[in-house]
Amino acid sequence: MNSKRLKFFTAGFALLLAAQVLLPGRSSAAKVMEQLPKPEWSYTLPDGITFWGTIDTLQSKNRMFIPLVKTVTVAPSKTKSSGMLYASIDRINGSANWVYDYSDMANDKPFTANGFYSASNGYSYFYKMWGGKPYDLTVVDPNGKRKWTKTITGSYSPVVLDNGNIVIRTLVSGNVASRGITEYSQDGKQVRKLKLTGKWASGVIDVLPNGYVVHKELDTNRVSVYRSLDALTKPLAAYTAPKAVKYPDFQVYPLRGGSFLIKMRSSDTWLLFGYDANGTKKWVRPVNKMDRIDTTGNNYLIQSDNVYKLYSKDNQLLGKQQIGEAGDREWYCRITPSGEITVEKQYQWQERPAVVDPETFEGDIAKEDFYVLDPANLQIKYHLSTSWHDYETGHNYIYAGGGELYITRSYAPKTITKYMLK
Repeated sequence: MNSKRLKFFTAGFALLLAAQVLLPGRSSAAKVMEQLPKPEWSYTLPDGITFWGTIDTLQSKNRMFIPLVKTVTVAPSKTKSSGMLYASIDRINGSANWVYDYSDMANDKPFTANGFYSASNGYSYFYKMWGGKPYDLTVVDPNGKRKWTKTITGSYSPVVLDNGNIVIRTLVSGNVASRGITEYSQDGKQVRKLKLTGKWASGVIDVLPNGYVVHKELDTNRVSVYRSLDALTKPLAAYTAPKAVKYPDFQVYPLRGGSFLIKMRSSDTWLLFGYDANGTKKWVRPVNKMDRIDTTGNNYLIQSDNVYKLYSKDNQLLGKQQIGEAGDREWYCRITPSGEITVEKQYQWQERPAVVDPETFEGDIAKEDFYVLDPANLQIKYHLSTSWHDYETGHNYIYAGGGELYITRSYAPKTITKYMLK
């Protein structure tokens, strides 16, 4: 590596948005910028708190919710940490931010069950239980103020619906016949409370964000999909696997507008079925065991290693994209809350110069690549290619759509920075 190239790499946070190098079978159309624009804003957390799990960031129209970890000193040489808190970040200007802390450092146990969720209008929910005690379910408004808390006995993880309501499935421990579903609105009012008996007393019940109800019946090869909690008498659609298929597992993927997919997998059979909003089966296709399936809007994505294929709800191929060399499995793909598709790969260590000057050498260099793919056709909208010295490598990329990108460090990050890609 010559001196000019070395100086280029040592330019700290000099991020370049590079044009992609096309491989056979790749489509083009990446937006090209020579460097990132000036940051819109940066926000640094209070002392003792770091971001955690930014890949699970939740977004509403104007806010972003990120899990946190705090560390406190409990003795001169002893600290204690908790992940029972989260930050709400103002996406517009990064100023109206708040942290909600639901930890109890004196009483929380290492494996206390807890979790938090957000709705599209900025409300957030969290639940917590420990020591076999009932769950506490709390709702927080967009300003970080607690709205209400309810105690729920024997709860599974809550499900936040697209309309902002929250659904709780309850089960009395050791008594499968005692099952129920309760739905609350954001103001804490009980929308419904159902006691499930008969065929509903067994099997697996899932409520999807669009309100559909999925019932995987016990000791059968059957899965049923119901339109809502108001329509549990007759299924919208049902599929029974052939008797020759042993121990099938089913997963249902809702699409926008009411269409949905059912994936069936067993030891030797992997199939994907497409249904319209009326529950009519429209198509079926085989899938590979290692294929990953995601949905975005009215389309679905199949990932095979680093090859991505986008299909419509009618099973029509909309686009195909290969990122990197064929067979490279080190790329991570994600459907963002905005519905766009991101693909990234970090820690791509570059060749060390043949001659190293110990006075100027700042460490080995690693490259990071971050792509944004169009959810309509898989065209590359942005390709961010960055190079870092070893002590600076590793970043979290949070994409919110429309060129809105947030970046934090991977290790114990305290600062988040917003950029607008052009």
